[in-house]
Amino acid sequence: MKPQILILNENQYDLPDNFEEVVQETLKIVKHNKEIQVNLIFVDEHEIIQLNENFRGYPEATDVLSFEAGYIDPETGNLNLGDIVICAPFVMKQSAKLGNKPNDEMRLMVIHGMLHLLGYGHDNEEEKSLMWETQRKILENLEIHLNTIPE
Repeated sequence: MKPQILILNENQYDLPDNFEEVVQETLKIVKHNKEIQVNLIFVDEHEIIQLNENFRGYPEATDVLSFEAGYIDPETGNLNLGDIVICAPFVMKQSAKLGNKPNDEMRLMVIHGMLHLLGYGHDNEEEKSLMWETQRKILENLEIHLNTIPE
């Protein structure tokens, strides 16, 4: 079972090439066995600020936003989970500040976004604890080592 991943990278950011492995491992850890598709969209800071303001009411940059779709694509029969929007310049700066490798930090953003699309959250300590533990397991299984996990 191979997830269908559409990557939109209009600004031609230098990205890791193994997002499929990251998505597959996330699905495996959370025991999600449906055929899925997900869109990974890489944007600049101006675009993420606009999205954050329009959908969350915060006119500021952030690393990742998730937009759940949750419908079956009539052409493929796959469950469209939605969009994961990642601000590549923000993630690059954040990784340098936290002492993480940029590609590893980018993979974390995909994991984090996938978990949101799969129903995980961090609005309270109980939800956050579960999400962070699941994230840790996925990172460990993929042998991704981060010095610091961004909050």
